[in-house]
Amino acid sequence: HYESDPRVIRMAEAAVDAGFAVDVIALRRPGQLLRESIRGVHVYRIQARYRGGSLLRYMWEYVQFFTLCTLLSAWLCISRNYTVVHVHNMPDALVFSSIVPKLFGARIILDIHDPMAETYGSKFRIAADSVVSRLLLVQERLSVAFANKTITVSEPVKSGILVKRGYAPEDIGVVANFADDKIFTPIEYPSIDGVIRFVFHGTILERNGLRTLVEAAAQIRNSERIRIRIIGEGDFSATLHELIRDRGANHIIEFINRTYPLYEMPRMLSDCHVGLVPLDIGMSTVANFALPLKLVEYACLGLPSICVRNAAIEYYFKSNECMFFNSGDTAALARLLDQSAERPECLIEYRKRLQEVRDRLLW
Repeated sequence: HYESDPRVIRMAEAAVDAGFAVDVIALRRPGQLLRESIRGVHVYRIQARYRGGSLLRYMWEYVQFFTLCTLLSAWLCISRNYTVVHVHNMPDALVFSSIVPKLFGARIILDIHDPMAETYGSKFRIAADSVVSRLLLVQERLSVAFANKTITVSEPVKSGILVKRGYAPEDIGVVANFADDKIFTPIEYPSIDGVIRFVFHGTILERNGLRTLVEAAAQIRNSERIRIRIIGEGDFSATLHELIRDRGANHIIEFINRTYPLYEMPRMLSDCHVGLVPLDIGMSTVANFALPLKLVEYACLGLPSICVRNAAIEYYFKSNECMFFNSGDTAALARLLDQSAERPECLIEYRKRLQEVRDRLLW
């Protein structure tokens, strides 16, 4: 969905600022216009999105989206004469939907947000040496070969995953998944009135550590002084509602089960004191290389964060710039929640360090 994908928005608007005319072909939510101009970007919405546990259903949705993208990009190419087609995975094979623009001279960029073999291995419990994983690696290699340039979201994804697959380092570029400084500007830190407000925003998936977060919330000592807000939608939403209820955490956790446009997020976070990034690294090998954009957004707003350790986060953040805990350690996360409530002055110290982080990690 264009309006809630920060990376696609930033790249599209950067191209507009540079003098390009930009069309985006994206997914459609119920009630949205089929065609709309947003801040100078022409958005074409062609298909609803499936969220669920069926691999076959995902593949069928990909085939449908691929077909519609191929037809629409071919039709638009007649009048638009594209210079560049920038394809965001998943799937990687979506690059082949740009065949007509490529025949007319367009250059093709493949943007690997998520390495597919690892991502689908974690979602569907697929072994790394399975036929499905091998097929996913084959389609990735063919897609990279078809594209004129391949880029990805961080140096750890490039060096820790893609280069180890055999791609030459010079063939993979990095445009890091940092925050847009025009949107995520430092906010006035909300007063601490006896209650510390924590927030998680993003896709509601189990691998984002939300089970760990609920279990930790059920263990805290300072339940009257801690409030947690979760914002987003995704496959884990129904289970998350049940977990919050079953752990008796309804008075602590507010689950806003919807997605907001990117430009509304600073407002939604403006009364919060601490961002939460409880990513579950044990559920996926790729999670160790993920730099959650929400972490960078919190830093740019001036919100201290409680965060797991992984290769990508420790590559971009120093040890004293986040309140770190080990992935899956609910007791450690509960302690950090309690310490934030008992010693809120420490949050101010973390906040002071975030100006340097912001200067270092801006889009």
